[in-house]
Amino acid sequence: MGSGAKAILHEPRTVKQFPVSLLVLSLLAAVNFPGQANADTVITVTNGTGGYTANRLAFYDANGTYLVLDGVNGVVTITYPGQTTFTFPYSQMVSGLSVTGSWSGADESGYVYTASVQEALVQTRHGGSGRGGGYRTIITTSLAGGNITYDYAGAYAPPLVAPVVTADSTTTSVTLSWSAASGGVPAYTYSVYDQNGTDVADTTGLTASFTGLVPGTAYEYTVVTTDSAGRQITSAPATVYTLAPTLNTVYKYNPADNTVTATWDADPTAVSYSVFYFDWASGMWLDGADTTGTLATVSGWSPDIYVAFYLAAYDVNGVETDYDQQWVSVQAPPPPPPPDEDDFDD
Repeated sequence: MGSGAKAILHEPRTVKQFPVSLLVLSLLAAVNFPGQANADTVITVTNGTGGYTANRLAFYDANGTYLVLDGVNGVVTITYPGQTTFTFPYSQMVSGLSVTGSWSGADESGYVYTASVQEALVQTRHGGSGRGGGYRTIITTSLAGGNITYDYAGAYAPPLVAPVVTADSTTTSVTLSWSAASGGVPAYTYSVYDQNGTDVADTTGLTASFTGLVPGTAYEYTVVTTDSAGRQITSAPATVYTLAPTLNTVYKYNPADNTVTATWDADPTAVSYSVFYFDWASGMWLDGADTTGTLATVSGWSPDIYVAFYLAAYDVNGVETDYDQQWVSVQAPPPPPPPDEDDFDD
């Protein structure tokens, strides 16, 4: 069955006093055959008998959907066979034994429609003895049957497309951007959730920024797109790291003496610095040099390996802040050049 059937049709269940021919016609009207254009779609669903009390109708339609049309309170309640229930504002008018009404809503798949109601009532006379022994006639009114026409405003909406999220960061902030929504029923809203599942931003735009974050820390976000019919789709999680703090440290290897010289910008809160390197033999970080300036030279490793370095800054209370971890390739110094051939001439 094509996409046109998704909006209203369900597996029908038996409804007493329902004209089978009308059911077949309504089902055929709802089918969208392969290759058929998704043009404006009008679906008529019939119903059989039901209850009527004080301007309130209650009945099952041909698809097994249970409807309560409450003309007194102005509400329609729709319960689909899968027990999904919707309520919408509803207007109704009764003229003699004819009931007309309308509402606008969205179905289980989120497709928006306007519904028009045409129902017929029937009155039945019942006779019997009253309490005083006299005879009286009682007239009851019930639903004889009718139909509801669902007029979809346009083509069935295609599925929502999940947003694609990108991110930029500073040491203490993250800015997310994502692709514009498509599919579904415009307009769209976007909600951003963090790694704890907390809704941290709601917007109709395509960006969101978060500040006051911890430097050098991973954060995870997802973006949920919601269309005007209430359908939602969620992006893949986006992990973004805030930048580690930096003093723009430069590590330069000196092959002549197998040392590394580090230079950096001053930290205004620091009174001293240490340059640490990772010692592969011990598996530990070692303090290679201490200084109150912004330059230090470190040595102490075998050549022809990669060595990791970082800079530690200390304030007056001894609180350490680490900066600029980097790998440096340390290589053996080149061999001396061969002697000049003239040295061998005698």
